[in-house]
Amino acid sequence: MAKHLILVSTFFSLLWVNSTLQAQTKQTNAQKLIIRFDAALKTDQVAALLRDENIETYEALVPSLNLYLVTFKRPTSSKTFLKTFAGQSGIVKYAQPDHPVKLRQSPNDPELKSQWSINGISSRGDIEATKAWELGTGGKDTAGNEIVVAVVDGGTDISHKDLQKNIWVNKGEIPDNGIDDDKNGYIDDINGWNAIDDKGTLPTDKHDSGYMHGTHVAGIIGAEGNNNLQVSGINWNTKIMPVAGSSGETSVVARAYGYVLAQKKLWLESHGKKGANIVATNSSFGVDNADCSSPDYSVWNDLYTEMGNVGIVSVVATSNSDVDVDSVGDVPSACESPYIISVTNTDSNDDKYAEGAGYGAKHVHLGAPGTDILSTVPDNKTRKLTGTSMATPHVTGAVALLHSVGSKRFTEMTQQNPAQAAKQIKEILLKSVDPISGLKDITVTGGRLNVFKASQEISKY
Repeated sequence: MAKHLILVSTFFSLLWVNSTLQAQTKQTNAQKLIIRFDAALKTDQVAALLRDENIETYEALVPSLNLYLVTFKRPTSSKTFLKTFAGQSGIVKYAQPDHPVKLRQSPNDPELKSQWSINGISSRGDIEATKAWELGTGGKDTAGNEIVVAVVDGGTDISHKDLQKNIWVNKGEIPDNGIDDDKNGYIDDINGWNAIDDKGTLPTDKHDSGYMHGTHVAGIIGAEGNNNLQVSGINWNTKIMPVAGSSGETSVVARAYGYVLAQKKLWLESHGKKGANIVATNSSFGVDNADCSSPDYSVWNDLYTEMGNVGIVSVVATSNSDVDVDSVGDVPSACESPYIISVTNTDSNDDKYAEGAGYGAKHVHLGAPGTDILSTVPDNKTRKLTGTSMATPHVTGAVALLHSVGSKRFTEMTQQNPAQAAKQIKEILLKSVDPISGLKDITVTGGRLNVFKASQEISKY
């Protein structure tokens, strides 16, 4: 017993020194340690061994294993402790920090059971979002940067109860004062931009089909998860930037993308103090039977490549007709920019949607669930819609989620070489698909999105 007391006295003397050096080290400090003694000890022996002014409490966890939980008044360097004392004969068999353990659960959103594409319940065509959520649920990257997705569409109901907390807010702008307060070139752009009317006031016509469309798309990407309301997006927490720009002419689309581009450039130039860290655009619109390689459509590739150069992946919907876009053409899904990901529609049987979904072995990269997809619509409601428009935001949401679970090395790349980071995201997503027979030889990958596999890959990057 005397030997035990001498050794433990030495142990706590060293522990005291270690605690004073913690500010000078980068080791992880622990408030609680789980300790297993070498041999069974009586209550008074344990009390004698653990008598030190830095120990606040101790508790027998599993007596048959001689396992105790020790709580310290001052955090102790666990690595130094383990290295110094683990395995010493007669005192401690081992010790480890009391790690936090989280419940592995799906979000508590009541309508998740009807979201076949992500709920992990029964569908063959599920993208395994529930498994990906064990790695992360979106929101910020490893550097703490807010992740933003630009939904370029007909409008978004920013007051929807399952979206409003995830709507991007320009903190540098004062609402409705007619002044460009943050000097980003846009007046009163509080939540995004209305490129249709070229103003900061976003569309609010709840009866407009484009407004419903954009709200549905936004919900697939980022309806707030685990809030006990309605549905969950691919990301429980990410910022949605509504940009009204899918209705009208190419010039309107260019104006919309121009806003997105300006905000990302400003964010990079200001080192995150201004603008927005936009990682992806969702474009569930296009021009049927258009040849993107012809001079008549030159601007499209230029826009996507320019956004890609600052780290923005452009996820685009292909045609809702059963056509080979490699042959008949399509804008933007048959454009050549390396920063585009083109998406077709798959169903709950894990097949290409039979009633109409474009394909192309050269230009359509992958499939994603787009059939009977439940998501948010105006007036605080939800509804099922079908189309490549619904498939595309599954992939856009995946891009955002990958940024949140990416390794520290990947996050550093997004700031030091954003163009390469955008290409890396695309490569990982395409290599991580689940092969399905219905897409073999008619898409680039021959597969359907699997966000879990992609998340695993980027977390190890």
